[in-house]
Amino acid sequence: MKTAISMRELQKMSAGAIQALPHAMPIKNGTATVGILLPIHQASPEYMRKVIADIRADAEKYTPEENAAIDRLLAERGAE
Repeated sequence: MKTAISMRELQKMSAGAIQALPHAMPIKNGTATVGILLPIHQASPEYMRKVIADIRADAEKYTPEENAAIDRLLAERGAE
């Protein structure tokens, strides 16, 4: 299985080839990693409902200190 994509290969890739990638792939220029190619896969509504339910269940377990740390982190990045 491929572990990286070269800049030359990237230039020749179609949208279908990118979407067929099984996971994120580093983009290399020689030995240097210059980026990452992240294919966007369509998630089923059932899967997304499960992900959101898991997030909500875990968020209820946060301590006030953890929530404050998250709020600070988001504020530093300009999120409301």
